[in-house]
Amino acid sequence: MALHPSSLKRLIAFLEDMAKQYDYAIYFSTHSIELISGIKPDNIFYIERYSDGTIGVNNPCYPAYATKFLYDHSGYDNVLLVEDDLAKSIVSRILRKEKLLNSRLVHVLPCGGFRNVIKLADDVTRNNLLGKRASISIIVDRDVKNDAIKYKRDNGLANSCSMNFLPIESLEKYLRMSLVENVDQKLFKRLSDYVFQQKSLQEIIAEYRKLREYSTDKNGKVLYSLLDNELRNRRTDRTELVEIIVEYLFEANTSSIQNITRFLHKELE
Repeated sequence: MALHPSSLKRLIAFLEDMAKQYDYAIYFSTHSIELISGIKPDNIFYIERYSDGTIGVNNPCYPAYATKFLYDHSGYDNVLLVEDDLAKSIVSRILRKEKLLNSRLVHVLPCGGFRNVIKLADDVTRNNLLGKRASISIIVDRDVKNDAIKYKRDNGLANSCSMNFLPIESLEKYLRMSLVENVDQKLFKRLSDYVFQQKSLQEIIAEYRKLREYSTDKNGKVLYSLLDNELRNRRTDRTELVEIIVEYLFEANTSSIQNITRFLHKELE
């Protein structure tokens, strides 16, 4: 805890190098926000005790959710809670493009699944962690729209928070639809040219079609695991993939993009 934040970052980088070099699994327990913020969601395990005494483990878990009782949200004018890095990238781009950050401090926090987003919004508003002048908004994936509305209503959670939905379903479903079911040739070529240059996208899709789970993979998670494995084999992560998809979505400027843009204008102006 006595380490400077920059030293903590170097510690994380060192541990990651050791884990890769020697094929180690390194576990540690911490309350350090700086330390947790440097860990990828896939490597964060959040242990939670429920009201009936049972224990649950959330993984992957985003740093904002893992530190929800430690995180200092004060000082922001608006906090936008989203599910993952794709959502954060979409929302952040709209904020910049529409000049919604002028004279305003806005924080976009990825929290994990839609239940985590709604529960965190409820925790923050009930305990007034933002202070009186700040507001909180919820943005979740379009494919969970009905589930999110029902979950929020049935559990009486975050009733004071506005909620809206991303212009696409989950990243996994979007990739399956665009690369397999109804091929978007322009997106397919762009991902082939800029992301999947070593092992081609054609090869990965061909492997996917041969899998037993192919016909039942409606949520696209099996396909995404193949794509993710290729990224990991190249010692990279999904950042490249997300950036290209976000750029492509904004080029299309669909009605869904326009809808979420109007929502953010309403929330922030």
